[in-house]
Amino acid sequence: SGAAMGALIAGPVGALAGAAIGSVAGAEANAEPTTEVTTYVTSNTVEPVYLDGEVVIGAGVPDEVTLYEVPEQPAYRYAQINGQTVLINPENRTVMYIYR
Repeated sequence: SGAAMGALIAGPVGALAGAAIGSVAGAEANAEPTTEVTTYVTSNTVEPVYLDGEVVIGAGVPDEVTLYEVPEQPAYRYAQINGQTVLINPENRTVMYIYR
């Protein structure tokens, strides 16, 4: 089992950062990932981590959390946080998509 570390960054500051980022890259956040990305991240499980806070789109992921690469997809990283596989924007470490 993964170690507990840090917390997801949310709240008013996180919401403001998410709004600013969303206005620049709005098409990427919440976008349905391709079948290839979904197949890769759901069949290549990684070490889970447990953080305080709810996993939501736009939440910041602490630097201590290892992000895993998706082959041939430089716009994505992924991790397993609080039992959920999530896609993460590697440029700003924010949650882009949650597999439920």
